[in-house]
Amino acid sequence: MIPPRDRGRGRLPTETELKLVLAPEALRRVRRHALIQRLKQGRGVSKQLKSVYFDTEDLSLHRNHLVLRVRHIGLQRIQTLKNAAPTAAGLLDRQEWETEIEGDRPEAGPLDKASVDLPSPGNRLVRNLQPIFTTEVKRTTYRLGADGWEIELALDEGAVIGPKGSTPIAEAELELKKGRPRILFDIARDLQDETGARISVSSKSERGYALLAGAGPAPRRARPPLYPDDATIAQAFQSISRACAEQLLINQDVLFATQNPEAVHQMRVALRRLISGIRLFADFLETPETQMLREEMRWLQSFLAPARDAEVFISDILDPLAAEMGGERGFRALKADFTKRRKQTLEAAVKALAEPRFTTMALTMGAWIEGGDWQMAIDEEQRKRLASPAQDYAVAVLDRLDRRVRRALRGLEALPPEERHRARIRVKRLRYAIEFFSGLFPGYKTRRIVSMLGRIQDRLGQLNDIAVAGRLLRDHAEAKGDPQRLWAAGQIAGWHAGRVGELLVSAEDGRRALQRLKRFWRD
Repeated sequence: MIPPRDRGRGRLPTETELKLVLAPEALRRVRRHALIQRLKQGRGVSKQLKSVYFDTEDLSLHRNHLVLRVRHIGLQRIQTLKNAAPTAAGLLDRQEWETEIEGDRPEAGPLDKASVDLPSPGNRLVRNLQPIFTTEVKRTTYRLGADGWEIELALDEGAVIGPKGSTPIAEAELELKKGRPRILFDIARDLQDETGARISVSSKSERGYALLAGAGPAPRRARPPLYPDDATIAQAFQSISRACAEQLLINQDVLFATQNPEAVHQMRVALRRLISGIRLFADFLETPETQMLREEMRWLQSFLAPARDAEVFISDILDPLAAEMGGERGFRALKADFTKRRKQTLEAAVKALAEPRFTTMALTMGAWIEGGDWQMAIDEEQRKRLASPAQDYAVAVLDRLDRRVRRALRGLEALPPEERHRARIRVKRLRYAIEFFSGLFPGYKTRRIVSMLGRIQDRLGQLNDIAVAGRLLRDHAEAKGDPQRLWAAGQIAGWHAGRVGELLVSAEDGRRALQRLKRFWRD
């Protein structure tokens, strides 16, 4: 749930905003957009803003997920401390404490009054602060609104400037002042259609720190959902889907900035987790918007999956034999073939993410999470169910998935490859569900059962990779018509086939250990 804004003096606890990145010429077109002309309340206001960001020499604020800046607006100085909380379905939803100060450097008093854990007391912290980077932008602000909602639209053009260089800024920020968060996505989709904007969850401060480090941002793994107290089923689903959307969009930014293949993997994981989350709540989600979104996720997976598969094939199938077979011409030829495939599939994934279709999908996803038809087009009985306790629902779901895993893993060592693969999918769904729902059971330890499910999933995944790789190597070498490639393919497949017995024993050991573990949700 998004808490209301508190406009008490010196403190703005929460800002909820959506960011769109554009080309500079597209940013200027936004000002003339028909939607803006229709919805704006009065004229736009332009200001030159300079913001100086401060941290200690060892970046203790950054390590504690805090951002501190002093903004120069003419002669006025505004000190702002932000708690960089997780994003929600593409929304930047962060605690913020803002105070007018006298000078150009941060003051200790406002820091001590903020309800956040600082790395050291305010007076000591202020003495150790130093300016680390600056943003300089021209900001044009509009008030947009209609019945029941109000948004501030800020158009920023300028740069982040650090000691090692600078990076341009051209973005539109939609900040919710009144109303439901879905309206941010609806407005953003209308703007995106004509401007080619791209949704982003990277703040100016994050870009500044990346510039300071001289390296791009790192890929983000999945994080547990954040639940309100006494969460309902509807709130639980929103928390889960927001966490998945966060992982997807953060790694989109990482991929554009670094071309890191691990970002593709994490985007693929985010989509798989979201699909699993939808399956957990299928009784409530059989709606037209959900079906449309599933189709779009399948489209995106058609680019992410080949890129990830090509990366795994090289790292897990070919590289373990590089030292032993690197001198063989057939092996080198196969490595060159699949390295080329990896490059092509990664480029295709990046190109797909740059298409307007992906941004439209991401904005549609956000609108669906925050106020989709699954919440609107329902009868009274279903409405009551959505408002019932999420913990009770989680117990029933976890019990059902646990029974399916137990059945799927019976006689594991004798299962044919196809059934092992289906068992792996069931194990993965149970692991995701436990990770999703664990926050509904505070005080209960889930690490051991998640770890054991992860071990079984990993071993079954390796077994599936070996089975797929054998066929892929054979088909590829035969298509090339090269005896040396065929010989190398046989050697590689044979070496990995020799690992099957060991992997099966490890998976079976994991299954037995899993059986002995208590199911925390039954206590």
